[in-house]
Amino acid sequence: MNGNRKSYAILDGGRPSPIKESIWSLFSNVAKEKPDQLAVIARTQPADLLSSVVGPSASKSGVEWTFSQMIQGGTNIASIFKSHGVKPNSVLLAFLPPVCAEWSLLWMAANFLRITLVTIDKRALEPARVDELTFYIRSLQPAIVVVHESDGTNAVDNICTELQHSIDCKMTLDSGESSPDWIGLAAFDSSVHAHKPALEKQDTDSDRTAVILYTSGTSTGQPKGCPLTERNLIYGWSAQNPVPAGAGKTTMMFANSRAINLHLSSETWLVGGTVVYLSTGFTPEGVISTIEQEKITLITLIPPMLRAVVKHPSFSKESVQSITKILMGGDIAAVDHQDLAVEGFPNAQFVSGWAMTEGLWITGWPSSKAPARGQIPVSTGLLAQGTVLSGSILKIVNDDGNIAKRGETGDMHVQSPVVINAYRDNAAADTFYEDEEGRWFKTGDIGFIDEDGLIYVLGRKKDIIKRLGIPVPPILLENVLAQFGGVQASIFGLPNSKLGEEAVAVVADMTGTTSERLQDLVVEHLGPDYPISKVFTLHELGMQKFPVNVTGKVMKIELRKVVEDILSDESLQK
Repeated sequence: MNGNRKSYAILDGGRPSPIKESIWSLFSNVAKEKPDQLAVIARTQPADLLSSVVGPSASKSGVEWTFSQMIQGGTNIASIFKSHGVKPNSVLLAFLPPVCAEWSLLWMAANFLRITLVTIDKRALEPARVDELTFYIRSLQPAIVVVHESDGTNAVDNICTELQHSIDCKMTLDSGESSPDWIGLAAFDSSVHAHKPALEKQDTDSDRTAVILYTSGTSTGQPKGCPLTERNLIYGWSAQNPVPAGAGKTTMMFANSRAINLHLSSETWLVGGTVVYLSTGFTPEGVISTIEQEKITLITLIPPMLRAVVKHPSFSKESVQSITKILMGGDIAAVDHQDLAVEGFPNAQFVSGWAMTEGLWITGWPSSKAPARGQIPVSTGLLAQGTVLSGSILKIVNDDGNIAKRGETGDMHVQSPVVINAYRDNAAADTFYEDEEGRWFKTGDIGFIDEDGLIYVLGRKKDIIKRLGIPVPPILLENVLAQFGGVQASIFGLPNSKLGEEAVAVVADMTGTTSERLQDLVVEHLGPDYPISKVFTLHELGMQKFPVNVTGKVMKIELRKVVEDILSDESLQK
């Protein structure tokens, strides 16, 4: 860099605070201070769920576990694992429903024994997904396998026999009556296994792999394993905890195999709050009624979820007045999302967040720079994602491989203790590189840093459309169609021999508008460099709704395949 460093797109958050305690110690400290505070609520699961493991329930309307019960349940499960010879750093592979209270107990048990938790959607046990199940068992070599119900045991046993892999402890979360070689946790015998919860401070082992998460694979369809250490997690949670301090409630309707569940649940417990699990997953009416009934204080939404909630017929400002904070993540947030939140939630601070499965809270809003309600800075219609947080360095790299100037768009590279050191099996090794300043991770996102040191994210590099050499972020076009056209749209690029790439839109429906009107709107608001060449409806693609992954992101790769097939058929017919 030549000249003033502040004119370049690089931000340094400074040194992080040292790690003093283990994850288990952090959780058990809260349990000491607030043993009777509710840690977990799951209204659609039975009140006596695993009562022999966690203790009797005082609730008659679904699961209610206190911090002491969650710790007790985790310790009891750990005692079973230990009795079967499971050693530290072993892998616990759990196949669970997308959202369930039992995940919290397995997370506690894993941290107590210092083993690695891997949570996979239980649908991986279905016959049609045998290759996926084989991959997980062959790759992870688990010492423990947990399935939600006994009917999933045969699939695991068959693969283990084929691979000649021996499992130290096999557990079902039901009674296990139909699987004699498996331990049924619901039939837990407290006289044999029950232990007094160990709340003493645990020595730190910052380099141990606490959890392995798999990326969503929305663009490539190929998820990668992300081994997150205690260091990665604790630094991320300490850099920024968006959960309001105190005994607030966070609602969780995201799959427990995803990073957002791991982080938001853990961060809620670290401040003594309650996680309310929506076992039915996301539905607008379910979210609205849960907020009202449980007096939820924090909710995390991706942009389409926010719009679906606010626009739902059952929504009212009175029903959501308990919300004090909305965290927008999982996708790029635009100015109209802030407007929706401010208009619909009268008492809520709206915060946009940028995070990855590979690492949490590289950017955010330190208290000294926290924006007032509804005042998050905006550029090109997008909301700022804060600045770089303590311990991390973020830089924008241009096409020449040099650090860009402030305001210039480029690749986002980060160096941070919250980011994994490598993917499992060294997949995508070129995503990481080292120079004289340390080890860097290429996030795959495109963005820029403005003159005030605020970070803006335009989207995934592979999703950026290059039309006549001009980068066109799909999010900009999608926001125009949503804000001014009133349609939900997903936009991606297709090869074009004259333009390089052209923008194609898929919209939910064309009610009240036309493709020509939508195309005109984009040019009207963004200019002639951002036209949409073609507009398809979901009906024309033979779909009833947008294909999404478990976090609710639209799987553009699926849309692109269908559109390419349609265009190919049209070309052959000419």
